[in-house]
Amino acid sequence: MKKIFTFALAVLLMSTANAQTQKGDIDKDGKITVSDITALINIYLNQGAEEKADTTLFHEFTGYIFVTSAYFKDSYYGNDAKLAVYKTSAGEYIVTFSDPTWGDATFSNVTVGQELSGEGSLTMAYRGKVSTYPATIGGPMHTPVITMPDVMGGTTITFHPGTAPAAFTTAGNYDGTNTVVVGGQFSYTADVTYKITANADGTINIFVPEFTLEKTLMGDVTMGSYTISNVAWDEKKGSFYRDYSEDGLSFHMTAVNNGTTTIDSDYTFNKDNVVSIEAQPTEGGIKIINNFQPGAMPFPIVATFEGPKSPNLR
Repeated sequence: MKKIFTFALAVLLMSTANAQTQKGDIDKDGKITVSDITALINIYLNQGAEEKADTTLFHEFTGYIFVTSAYFKDSYYGNDAKLAVYKTSAGEYIVTFSDPTWGDATFSNVTVGQELSGEGSLTMAYRGKVSTYPATIGGPMHTPVITMPDVMGGTTITFHPGTAPAAFTTAGNYDGTNTVVVGGQFSYTADVTYKITANADGTINIFVPEFTLEKTLMGDVTMGSYTISNVAWDEKKGSFYRDYSEDGLSFHMTAVNNGTTTIDSDYTFNKDNVVSIEAQPTEGGIKIINNFQPGAMPFPIVATFEGPKSPNLR
């Protein structure tokens, strides 16, 4: 009977996906979302006792999570989280959660509907020690929230089914080498750290770090930091891209030649030339190409950065 029900459930999932696709309520990849569990449960409850007896797993969902605590807010933690809903032969609903960083949780006697409600515990490893903490699950079906009051001053984990937008997978710190070409002829390098943050609308902010180019024709030149905001994903380029010539940004630049400071001023970007930034995610890192020209200086500058993402040290 279990095999028969499993086959029937598979057909049901396919039928639900087809129906949802016609209504436009399912994601573009045709995956069942967390909210579809409600429909499955309603159908299940109308079955006979014999069909119910062997039912275990309704469905397991993979997704991404954001974590908030007293020390940080809405931090993205990858696409490897899993959420599963079960029903026992005694009619009890059970929800399980797992994530490589945040451990494993089980919630029993869960109220399942448009909103989840249940109590349980979460076991996680931190600094070599494995501990178990009281936890609750709640919130809407499509974004369940796990709350652990005894972890880091109160911690919440919000689960989202599906794959995270590129902005969140790209966000982070990147250490590497900035290769700066002036006027298409003179090349210099500097080790820097780029910082990228994600916005709720899917764009990113790129913090362009300060760097110093030694022994240039103007001496040792230091270009100050600035932030380029709302850099959007460009499907054709396959990267984040923004023309920031009209953003009103400026940066500070100094030049010291033989001990004498020859430049110490703020500069805006020359709008008559290419002023743009492109950030292309790579395997484990990123490539950033920044085109700009300070003020009325005659030579365009192209700064190309490549480097891996730094480990998450939280």
